Amino acid sequence: MSYQLSVISYQLSVTSYQLSVTSYQLPVTSYQLPVTSYQLSVTSYQLSVTSYQLPVTSYQLPVIDKFRD
Repeated sequence: MSYQLSVISYQLSVTSYQLSVTSYQLPVTSYQLPVTSYQLSVTSYQLSVTSYQLPVTSYQLPVIDKFRD
């Protein structure tokens, strides 16, 4: 059960990162030229974050199995 709480906390942290990225878009607008290259990098990070959500969910199952034993 303690592990489940830790997993949920990670999901909240990931959501907080999305907000930070959105805040960067404002100052990034001033850097229109170099920003274009950075926007691609930011988008790549969003995909990586989404990929992490899947493995995190997979950990919930093995964690419960270990506790049962």
